[in-house]
Amino acid sequence: MSQQALMKSELTSTTSVLYEYQKDVLNGAKDNWLYALDTGTGKTILSIHHYLKFYRGEPLLIVAPPQKIKEGGWDRDIQTVVDHHGIEIGYDLLSYGKIAADWKKYKGWFVIFDECHYVKTPTSQRGKAAVSLIKNSTHFVLLSATPSSNGWSDTINYFIMFDLAKNKTQFEREYAQFDTMFLGKRRINKVVGWNRESILKKMYQSFSVKLAKEDCLDLPDMVIEDISFQRSNEYLKLKKDRILEVNGEKVVYDTYPKLAQGLRFYANQKDKLKYVEMLAESTDENIVIFYNFKAEKELLLQLLTKLKKKVYEVSGQRSELPKREIWDTLRNSVTLVQYQAGAAGIELQYANLVIFYTPTYSLQDYEQSLGRAYRNGQTKKVTVYQFISKNTIEELIYTALKTKKDFTEELFVKYMGD
Repeated sequence: MSQQALMKSELTSTTSVLYEYQKDVLNGAKDNWLYALDTGTGKTILSIHHYLKFYRGEPLLIVAPPQKIKEGGWDRDIQTVVDHHGIEIGYDLLSYGKIAADWKKYKGWFVIFDECHYVKTPTSQRGKAAVSLIKNSTHFVLLSATPSSNGWSDTINYFIMFDLAKNKTQFEREYAQFDTMFLGKRRINKVVGWNRESILKKMYQSFSVKLAKEDCLDLPDMVIEDISFQRSNEYLKLKKDRILEVNGEKVVYDTYPKLAQGLRFYANQKDKLKYVEMLAESTDENIVIFYNFKAEKELLLQLLTKLKKKVYEVSGQRSELPKREIWDTLRNSVTLVQYQAGAAGIELQYANLVIFYTPTYSLQDYEQSLGRAYRNGQTKKVTVYQFISKNTIEELIYTALKTKKDFTEELFVKYMGD
C-alpha cells in the first residue's frame, strides 16, 4: 500500500495517533490551510498528517522558530508518526532566521510554517520570503494559536499567501479606514478600522479553522491570580524627572521606549523578588517565570542560587530545558523564560506554577506564554501569578492585554500626558 493510501485509511482508524477532534478538523481542511488552534492542542501531529493526506511524493519542509527546532519537538513527533504507521518521511527543518537566505533551496517541497505569525508582516524580509517559498511549494500549512492577535492587520500576508490579496497596499486600499494621527510631533496616516468585515471574515474562513482548547481537551483547571505591589520610590522619581541614578551614575531616559522600559523595570523589583522567594521556599513544585530584562534574570538567578533551586533557562544567552524523560520525577526547579526567546515553541508541562514577573507589551507573547505549561499533557492544576504594581505602567499593560490588545507607544504617550 502506498504511503498516501495508508494514511487515508489510518485517518479513519481507531488506532490513529490523532484525537477525534483532530480528525474532524483534518477532514474539513483543504490542501493549503491555516490551523488556528490553541496552544497545546497538537498542531504538530495534526499538520504531519495533513502533509501525509495531501502530499504527492515530495519531501516536507518545516519552518519554525529556532527554539522549537533546538527543543526537538518536531523530530520527536515525526518519529512518532513514522513508528506508528511504519512509513518513512523525508523532511528538513529551517529556522525563520534563515528563511530569507535559504528559501530557494526548497522549491517543490511541501511546507509547514510553525508559529506562522513570525511571517505575518508582508513588508518584512521574512514575510516576503515566506510568500516566495509558498509560491514555489506544492502545498503549504500555516500553524499558530495566535495568527491574528492584532486583528485584520495581522492577516494581510495570509491573504496574500492564499491569493486573496495582491499586496499590503491593495489590501488596505480596499478594506482599511485611515485617519491622520499625531504621535508627539510626528504626523502619520494610521489604520483605525476596517470596511466590509463580513467579506473579510468569509474569505478568512475559506482557508482556516479555529479551535479553542476548552472545546477539545480535558485539561485540569488554570487559575490566574493578580499579585499586587505598591509602586517604588524609584518609579515615582523616574516618571517625574526622567532621570535616575543607577550604580552611582545618572541615567537619562530621554526617549519614550527607554522611559517605558525603565518604568517597567523599576515598578517594584524589591517586593517582586520577596514574593518569588516566599513562593519558591514554600513549594517543591516546578515553577516557570516569564521576564523581560537581563537585569531581572540576574536578580532572580542570585535569589534562586541562594535557595538551591535547580534552574533552567531560555533566553538570548542560554537555552536549557529539562529532558522529557525526567519530567515525571522533576521537582524543585525554576525555569526562567525571556518572553522574546521562549513565549512560543517550547513545552513546559512539567511545571504547574507560572509567574509573569513583568508584563509583555505583546498580546501574542502573553497568550503564547500562558499556553506553555497549560497544554496537552498537563496533569496538574496550573496557577498563574501576574505581578502588578499599582498605579504604574504595569496596570495599563495588563488592561490592554485583558482587552485583547497590544500595549502601544500611543497608549504610553497618553499615560505620560495624564
